[in-house]
Amino acid sequence: MNMIIVTTLVAVILMMWFGNYNAMQSIDYFSRPNQDVFQNANNQEITIEESNIRQQSSAAKSNAGESQFISMAVEEFNTADHKDVIKEPPMHTRIIEHLSSASQEPKSPYAYAWVIGGIHEDRPAYKGFLWTILISVNTLVKIGSTADFWVYIRLSPDSKLDDLAPEDRRLMEALDIHIVVLDKPQVESFAQLVYDKFLTINMTDYKRVMFLDGDMIPMTNLDYYFHLSDPDSKDAPTELKSNFIMATKAEPCNTGMFMVAPSKEAFDDYIGILRKQLELAKTLPYPHFHKRQGWGHNFKKAGDNWRALQTKESRWTWHASHSDQGLMYQFAKYTRQDVSIAIGDVVENWTAGDEDMPILESSSLGILSKYQGDLLRYQYSCNKPEEESKEPEKAWRCTPPYDSTAHFFGNKKPWQNKFNPKFHYTENSLRLIAALSFWHKELVELNTRLDMGLDLNNWNEKYEDQLKDVPLGVMAMPGSQIDALKLALLNSLK
Repeated sequence: MNMIIVTTLVAVILMMWFGNYNAMQSIDYFSRPNQDVFQNANNQEITIEESNIRQQSSAAKSNAGESQFISMAVEEFNTADHKDVIKEPPMHTRIIEHLSSASQEPKSPYAYAWVIGGIHEDRPAYKGFLWTILISVNTLVKIGSTADFWVYIRLSPDSKLDDLAPEDRRLMEALDIHIVVLDKPQVESFAQLVYDKFLTINMTDYKRVMFLDGDMIPMTNLDYYFHLSDPDSKDAPTELKSNFIMATKAEPCNTGMFMVAPSKEAFDDYIGILRKQLELAKTLPYPHFHKRQGWGHNFKKAGDNWRALQTKESRWTWHASHSDQGLMYQFAKYTRQDVSIAIGDVVENWTAGDEDMPILESSSLGILSKYQGDLLRYQYSCNKPEEESKEPEKAWRCTPPYDSTAHFFGNKKPWQNKFNPKFHYTENSLRLIAALSFWHKELVELNTRLDMGLDLNNWNEKYEDQLKDVPLGVMAMPGSQIDALKLALLNSLK
């Protein structure tokens, strides 16, 4: 009799597991975009449709299946006893262990961090991001940065590797870059990868961490952002809050570059935002994002709005507001209530106020320009005032933080363009020409110094086709964002 009962229980458990597994596998992670959600996307200087056409055409999402998937996720949180069910340590615990077991203790109270995904031994398109990080680190060190450097990586699910390729690891370690190998995702997407940016909040060995996108290089020593936000720093007065974000033309927050003050409390706040968002998503139709409620702050109900350089609005409708750029805005301004926001050449400092609402503590004009060092290259003709006067709407590009880096967005990435040895030395400041030239020049230097073995004289024939793709696209699709939200939360709360 006991044997029959046990056999029956085992069969039931297997059937339940198989059903859940099939439900998970039936989700297509690349969903169609919702044009209303991305109504401001055309203000971006990228071609979203062209960059994601392969993702959008790969399969059609089942809305009913996605709703079932979200319901399952919320049900897990409401009913599961994670201590009994989860047998391995959670993702963020493993990361902490990896940080604490690094080859050496932190040499600085500050760090820079990057994320690379889509890493596969047979698909070398990710190499452009890796080289850009090498160039960024090498540049920062040459111009005086004393910070530490970290890179989080995710290998593709079908990669046979369990670590970076030995040559990739050799190059990073040659520049004293710390590497954190994260778990392989079950299915990868841009939407999933952008949540890895928020692991910087958990880097509690550091007082400040600056995140930089993998298609961005510094044009000056960025350490001054650390100093301006640290009351203990003797290198600059305290002009910035603990967290720093920047608005762009049509976005109140662009996560290509941001700075955070890591702490357990801050990471717990981040987890709390994810959990509430997933529970809300259960109640919403596709694309499972509420333009009024957003990530938790209702602008209309609170009587405020968000502000970018050329617009302001009271709904969560800017590019990637449903993803990392909306989440960072909520986290820094409305949850932590401790943030400096650059809007053109104005820096707003926000602090906690009454009734759980941030208040504007100060607003300073040109404060960053006072402390920024010399630029390695000019962009957008910013060294030609007569050119600026012809296009005054672009003058904001000529002030920090915007001229502090060069961001090769969309299809403007240097490794996707033809390589001309004579191009290395131009300082033509039109648009991104000088910055692209600088990238090529620095790659030539690193190729020799680190014995990288790149055949730069035959670049166009050998590498152009291999590097023309962007492994995970350039934007977070609404459908895959929901899956990424669930996984980010599960990995944090196990």
